[in-house]
Amino acid sequence: MVSYRILIPLLAGSLAVGCQTTTKRLDAGEDMTADSGELTRGEMEKAAATLAQKVAAHFTANKPAKGIFVAFLPTKNDTSDQLPVNVFDNRVVGDLLAAKIYTVRVEDRNKALSEIAFSQTGATDAGINAGNMKSPNFFIQTDITENVFKSGGDRIVEQILNFELRSVETQLVVFSDRVIYRKKPRNQKGGTTW
Repeated sequence: MVSYRILIPLLAGSLAVGCQTTTKRLDAGEDMTADSGELTRGEMEKAAATLAQKVAAHFTANKPAKGIFVAFLPTKNDTSDQLPVNVFDNRVVGDLLAAKIYTVRVEDRNKALSEIAFSQTGATDAGINAGNMKSPNFFIQTDITENVFKSGGDRIVEQILNFELRSVETQLVVFSDRVIYRKKPRNQKGGTTW
C-alpha cells in the first residue's frame, strides 16, 4: 500500500507543475508588440483613434451644408496576416459617432427596406416611414498593406494603414492619411505565414 506521506507531496508537486502551464491573464490595456511583427489590437485601435480624430478635425474645418453622413466600407487586409480589422472599423465608427459624425450602414439597406415594407402592410402597430433613410455623402475606405524587407541583415516588417475619405457625389478624395508601423520581429526566420 502506498504511504500517504509519499502520495500527498507527489500530488502537490504535480498540481504545482500543472498550474504553471495554464494560460496567464494579461492586462488588455497594456501596449504589446507581436514577436512575428503583425499588428496588435492595441496598435489598430491607436491608429483608428488617430485617423478618426483627423477626420473630425477635417469636418470641423469643412462642414458640408447637407450634414455629414459617412459610409464606412469594410477595411481590406492586404497583408499575409489574419488581422482583426473589425477592431479597427468599430473603433473608427465609435470615435466618429462621439464627434457627431454618423455612419450609414449601406450593407444593411436591403434588410431595412424589407422591414419598412413589412411595417407598412398594417401588420404592426406603427408603420416606419421609408423617407427618413439617410444616404451617405462620404465614403471611408481603409486598406492595410505590408512590406517585408531586410536592413543590415535584419528582417523588417512594415504595415501601412491607408485611409481615404471620398465625396460620394464627386468621388474626389477630400482627406487622405496613413499610419505606418515598422518593426524588427524577434523571430528573424519568418513570421506567421512568411
